[in-house]
Amino acid sequence: MSLLPDQWSLLEELAAAHARAPGWLHGGHDEGDNRQRNSAVQALAREQLCELAPAGRPELAGPRGGGWAARITADGVLALQYRRRRDQPAPAQRPAEVADPALVPLELLDSEMEPLRRFLAIPGLGDARVVLVRDVVEQARAVPGGRRWQLTATAQQVEAIGFVLRLEALTGTARAWHRFLREYGPPIRPAR
Repeated sequence: MSLLPDQWSLLEELAAAHARAPGWLHGGHDEGDNRQRNSAVQALAREQLCELAPAGRPELAGPRGGGWAARITADGVLALQYRRRRDQPAPAQRPAEVADPALVPLELLDSEMEPLRRFLAIPGLGDARVVLVRDVVEQARAVPGGRRWQLTATAQQVEAIGFVLRLEALTGTARAWHRFLREYGPPIRPAR
């Protein structure tokens, strides 16, 4: 589940190309490094972190014809921001709000709350899931004598939590994401 170093490198390259001039980054199917890059771009596309140009678009085939063209997606940008934030300390907690009893009860481990806090600490994040995750983190209550957090969440908040734990799985360990999926629902895929 975790991305390999060459996949992270290509994702960084896609982000840098997008920052310079939004558009498509080109690659080939030749021997050696190009074959490894082709494998990396296919893996990123499967995770919906980049978009591959549709077949039959010769103008996107690259300077020598053939090959691939890819561009980073919004989820790819989020994955990179999350990965950078992962190595920084979590922000201070705000006091919890009173939970609405009509919502779905959840119990998260410390290892599942930490990625949520890290996600919220990404500066300038304009993703709609930020508000959903912030509300969950603010109202979570620590369980006395344990490393667990109790909270309630809407279906949309549960999906947003799953998305953040998927980012954690892409950048490091998938343990928290897998436990969350076992306990609270089917695999969460990012919106297209």
